[in-house]
Amino acid sequence: MLVLLSLVLLTISFRESSSGPLHRFQGYGSEATRPFQVVADRIARPFEDGYGWIHSMSKAKKENKQLRQDVKHLTQQLEQQKNNGDEARHLAAVLHFESSPNFPQDYDPVNAQVMTPASGTFEQTIVIAGGENREIRVNDPVINEDGLVGRISQVGPTTSKVTLVSDPSFAASALDLQSKTEAQGIVEHPATSSDVLMLDEIKVDQIVKVGDSIVTSGWRRIDLSSLYPRGIPIGRITSYSRSDVNPDIQIQVEPSVDFSALYAVIVLIPKTRSVNGP
Repeated sequence: MLVLLSLVLLTISFRESSSGPLHRFQGYGSEATRPFQVVADRIARPFEDGYGWIHSMSKAKKENKQLRQDVKHLTQQLEQQKNNGDEARHLAAVLHFESSPNFPQDYDPVNAQVMTPASGTFEQTIVIAGGENREIRVNDPVINEDGLVGRISQVGPTTSKVTLVSDPSFAASALDLQSKTEAQGIVEHPATSSDVLMLDEIKVDQIVKVGDSIVTSGWRRIDLSSLYPRGIPIGRITSYSRSDVNPDIQIQVEPSVDFSALYAVIVLIPKTRSVNGP
């Protein structure tokens, strides 16, 4: 009956003119309900605005999160590209050094990647990817294109530990190339500092200057020789002082190797080892 009544009213509304009684009744009904519609709109508007604000904030947070992830991803890509570029330049420098006349001629190079960086206050060591499988032995010199890195202190089947020049237990015989008397001493790392080396046992009558290059002395005797070949750069003199109560000059040396940025190193294998065997 309601459906039938609705159809009848719709038919009459469509057929009568705009001034007919049914249209006038609809107009009266709209006027009567208009105040309620205005009140309802005013009540609902804050809720609609609040919903829109919450929706916008949620959308902005999602977009911000996505932008942060995009920035992080791009930053990682740029850092990876930078690392790849640094590694490529480093490897090119290593290959150039190995083919230059400055490379020790009595040794064969074994290039090894650095697996763990230098760390620790009391022990400065790194681990490299190479051990007995590559004929590496304890006390083999370790260098890179910049100079002396350290020596092999422990060897495993496929890895080795390198004690760095910056370790307090490290020592190497060295000489001043620019000194007229070729001042010779021992390079050591003082326990009180982590960024400089000390050149000890240089007598006060020797002549040294700031900026002089310090290299391995590579001394040899009939039955004994230095662990390190002659001429491997160790560093440069940054300061020195003389004292009336001390027979030796106090010499500070800045290392030529950046131990915090070691990507790969070169282990020096004596050529006589391959002839005489392990």
